[in-house]
Amino acid sequence: MQWESVHQGAQTAGDAQAAPAAPRQRLRRGEGGRRQLVTATASVAAAIPLMLGAAAIGRAHWGAVLVWAPLSMAMSLFAWAALQLGWTQRWRDPALTAPQVAWSIGSTAACYAMLGPLRGAALPMLALALLFGIFALPAATVRRLAAWTLAVYASTLLLMAHWQPGRYPPAEEVIHFAVLLLTVPVMALLATRMSELRARLGRQKSELEEALARIRELAACDELTGLHNRRRGSEALQVHRARALRHGGTFVVAMVDIDHFKAINDRHGHAGGDAVLRAFADIAGRSVRTADTLARWGGEEFLVVYETEEPGAASAAAERLRRSASELVVELPDGSSTRLTVSVGLASWRSGEPVEVLIARADRALYRAKSEGRNRVVTD
Repeated sequence: MQWESVHQGAQTAGDAQAAPAAPRQRLRRGEGGRRQLVTATASVAAAIPLMLGAAAIGRAHWGAVLVWAPLSMAMSLFAWAALQLGWTQRWRDPALTAPQVAWSIGSTAACYAMLGPLRGAALPMLALALLFGIFALPAATVRRLAAWTLAVYASTLLLMAHWQPGRYPPAEEVIHFAVLLLTVPVMALLATRMSELRARLGRQKSELEEALARIRELAACDELTGLHNRRRGSEALQVHRARALRHGGTFVVAMVDIDHFKAINDRHGHAGGDAVLRAFADIAGRSVRTADTLARWGGEEFLVVYETEEPGAASAAAERLRRSASELVVELPDGSSTRLTVSVGLASWRSGEPVEVLIARADRALYRAKSEGRNRVVTD
């Protein structure tokens, strides 16, 4: 009866292709990780020509630059390999963004230590690494990276001012560190604001997805009985037909009508009629297999699609449904009770037959069941 089983059938028939939710989420995280990796690798690689240029004009030592260049790329290359091999796809941060940013901060500090008079060029590279972290990482992680930045640069500035005071005058290093003290916390604050914005957008997206899921559910559900509505029943018929065309075989449709329903409405009012419809929907839902489809077709008429290639098995199932309905005593809102019966018309799908023709044949069998005295199953 459940639409999920019909939808799975559509996947089998090639009419619907949908990956499970968890793999889709992992795929999205992997794709996002690749985009982050490309950005991070490009930002690190962009510094290498600058360092080579500094070495070419004698402002940096060639040996130090040639050692620094592959080391600066090492984390990005490792993260790329890990993502390609699937090691990190289940992680929250498959691109290892935080380790890459921390590594890049250390790399820019090494640039600062090598560039001497040109060391100011390392500070924009540092800003680039931190900005990448701001837009890709939670605020708490960025705050930790900000603390890491201040610690790494404080150590670098102190060491260079101590070892090479001529190239790194202590007074200038104090000014550079003061600039970092002003800018890095501001960037961490900006990361907090960005994180709050991402969280708000995430909540709004979740609420929107829940609302859309509810709308889809309501659009496919009969409000009174809770069964699939006619539109979903029609979709199920098309799915079964497509699968039968692809793989062969057949399926059986039953049109079920509650006998003398107008008299029940006239005697007990619409509230009584609604109670009868809900009671039948409940007994029918418990009588129909989960592999089959049950829908309210309209008024007091219901559709059952039996996923079977044996008309005899469908006929027996329809007979059980008829018998269960005849044994049902419905308590009505006015305090009275009533018994009910149903008439059923069955039709097996014939190869190539349009759904509309199949339904017409099932309706014809239902009409015969009514004309022959009701409370019976008739097969076309």
